[in-house]
Amino acid sequence: MYIKFIFLIITVFTFSTVNANISTSPNETKKQKSNISFREYIWGITHPFIALKVKRISHKALHITDSLENAKILSDKSGGQLDAFKHSYWMASLTQEIKVHKARRIGIIHEKVNYKSYKRGKSNQDSTASAMDILNNEVGISIGSIYKTVSKIELISITIDAIENGKMYILKKDENGNYLDCDDKIINLSKESGWNKRKCLIGS
Repeated sequence: MYIKFIFLIITVFTFSTVNANISTSPNETKKQKSNISFREYIWGITHPFIALKVKRISHKALHITDSLENAKILSDKSGGQLDAFKHSYWMASLTQEIKVHKARRIGIIHEKVNYKSYKRGKSNQDSTASAMDILNNEVGISIGSIYKTVSKIELISITIDAIENGKMYILKKDENGNYLDCDDKIINLSKESGWNKRKCLIGS
């Protein structure tokens, strides 16, 4: 009984790091570590072995995303191609190793926690960025389902190809990194408030 209890504690802690790991920026990661939802704790308790897999895959997805950035293969972790890769590859990898509905559930929990973080003033996430993540998650799930048995190296290549062929979603920006609305006007984020901002989703 004692061993089971210890394992339960480890499992909950493991899953509680997932949302912080798949975060847009280091600052948001620090904030979200203390903002794990009850929903995540329950999920971790009821899916202990999957929670451990999720942590491993999440860490790997972040490591690969950083490697692509350093190699200048893709760019922009905040609403750009790297951001799209991070979410889609994460979901593709999960889908290779666990059932589709469970992978999708993890993505949904992640976005719900992001929204709660925003409501508590602990995240800069907004509705368009969240929609982008959800759409790219679905592309990743599709990739993982189709290419269930390919190696991780092949999966990386397939995911990058999908991004470069415009099959994923990013936020519209100008060459200086300013967010644009769908009429190509620069968005002054200091004057934007609320969950719904005028950011524009476009193909990758």
